Amino acid sequence: ETMPAYVENFRRTQESSKLPVKLGVEMDFISGNAEKVREFVSQFPFDYVIGSVHFIGDWEIDNPDQAQEYLKRGIMQVYERYFALVEQLCASRVFDILAHPDLVKIHGYKPDCDFSYILNDVAKTMAQADVCAEINMRGLTRPCKEVYPSEQFLKILRAHGVSVTFGSDSHEPDELGRGLSEGLRLAKKVGYTDACVFDHRTKRHERIA
Repeated sequence: ETMPAYVENFRRTQESSKLPVKLGVEMDFISGNAEKVREFVSQFPFDYVIGSVHFIGDWEIDNPDQAQEYLKRGIMQVYERYFALVEQLCASRVFDILAHPDLVKIHGYKPDCDFSYILNDVAKTMAQADVCAEINMRGLTRPCKEVYPSEQFLKILRAHGVSVTFGSDSHEPDELGRGLSEGLRLAKKVGYTDACVFDHRTKRHERIA
């Protein structure tokens, strides 16, 4: 209900800002809500639309108070379900960017077996749907202590030709740009030479420093 007022305030800020400011939105993907999201974002002049998976059913996976669910449900089963939802998100073709692609690792839980086949399936779907992967640095401050996505996953995304962009996932103004140097280092390490930027939901590539 408040989005029209938010957009109007944004436009005033954009006009007076000495820095370039773009209008974006991050929206949760929940199985079955893709068309509602599509209808919502079509009403506003977003430069980019970010999709994310924070919920498996009613379970909020990044809530530290609910982290015990990983052990109750089984870590591999959680990963399978999370990435199945990520694939659905990408296949919907509603979103420009996938936020924090492997958020499921946030609490430090990882399968004790090779799950690269799942990552390859996700990367293939992202490439087919032309969804850009966010290199998100907030993971550096979480129990997993690494960038989203992991170096392993980022290599797989690169191999499938998936584009990337960068996000500090700032929740406060002083967090803007936090960890960017680490994200750039990782991107270049696996072979990325450019990143995506968006204007009115049109993607273009800029060379990374």
